[in-house]
Amino acid sequence: MSPTFADDCLPPENIYSSRQAVFEAINAWARTRGYAFTTGKSTTEKSGRCTVTFACDRGRRPPNNQADRQRRTTSRVTSCPFSVLAKESSDGSWALKYRPDARFSIHNHEPSQHPVAHPIHRQLSQGTSQLATFSNAGLAPKEIQTLVRQSGSLATRQDIYNRIADVRRDACEGQSPIQALANQLDKEGFWSRIQFAQDGRVIAVLFAYPDSLAYLYVYPELLLLDCIYKTNKYGMPLLNMIGVDVA
Repeated sequence: MSPTFADDCLPPENIYSSRQAVFEAINAWARTRGYAFTTGKSTTEKSGRCTVTFACDRGRRPPNNQADRQRRTTSRVTSCPFSVLAKESSDGSWALKYRPDARFSIHNHEPSQHPVAHPIHRQLSQGTSQLATFSNAGLAPKEIQTLVRQSGSLATRQDIYNRIADVRRDACEGQSPIQALANQLDKEGFWSRIQFAQDGRVIAVLFAYPDSLAYLYVYPELLLLDCIYKTNKYGMPLLNMIGVDVA
């Protein structure tokens, strides 16, 4: 990658069928040229049509180093002014336009050496639904990364971890993980018991499949333990027991 941006750094002005089509097209252009676009501000005109500013992903203002912060972190942002406009037309199409001031066509930083430096270019093509399927199937993040890389994604291992955490939070629907687990077990007809410490922490979770209870009543003298360590979609390790006294 060149230490300076190419002369064709600006994506060509064009007409697109939708706002999403604009975003995808300009990022495909930016990907091979060392930068990425994010959605900046959007305004609604008196006509009701929308104008969106797509800006360089390093365009935000850097954090104040003088501020009293809990953690010292680095930042990629440089207040880069590079940006373009997308305007909605009366027929529903979107027109990509350059901004009048020339300063908006110049970056104030060097191009990235690889697209993986930009979160936009590391997004999964099929979103979090694909990750949910892989995670629920018991695949480890390393294995998931291998699969998504085969489809052309640049997602890093940390991206996978973050997306799985998002999927788990969504699955909880605002509940704590243990509440979500208890409700799911009850919903699916499982027998379950949850033990709490005096301070409210969960210290044990026990569940049994409905068929397992039937086996228990037939063979009450047997105790079978499935000791394969797995985590459910809420991130909790589970141990299934068959033949436990449920009285």
